[in-house]
Amino acid sequence: MSKAKKKQNTTKKEPEQNTKGKDSDKMTAQVLSSPTKSFKVKLPIRIAVIILSVLALSWFFEGWRQINKGITLSHVAFFISGILVTAVLLWLQGFWIYLEEKYKGTLRRKIELFDKLEQRWYKKGK
Repeated sequence: MSKAKKKQNTTKKEPEQNTKGKDSDKMTAQVLSSPTKSFKVKLPIRIAVIILSVLALSWFFEGWRQINKGITLSHVAFFISGILVTAVLLWLQGFWIYLEEKYKGTLRRKIELFDKLEQRWYKKGK
């Protein structure tokens, strides 16, 4: 009896749905045109940049402390270098996060500067 039930189950066919609609060609084109590149920064590089960011931030605070004691050229240079290095490293981490989100498909807002830099970077790589 179980064989008869199996035969009945295999002989029943559900009606096929027409999957080709107006938008099916557009959807296929979108899937094919999506970027196949991936972007992933290696963990040791990420850790090194985070450590350098913390170090640069400490330069900022040390420079500020030294300026409060007395203004000299070296104190001001220390303070400004801390600001600049911290800003550049935080910007770099933001750029990496932007590219990762873009290639994952979870990007919420486009940033033109990052897109231009990405295009320039991949042109040089070719």
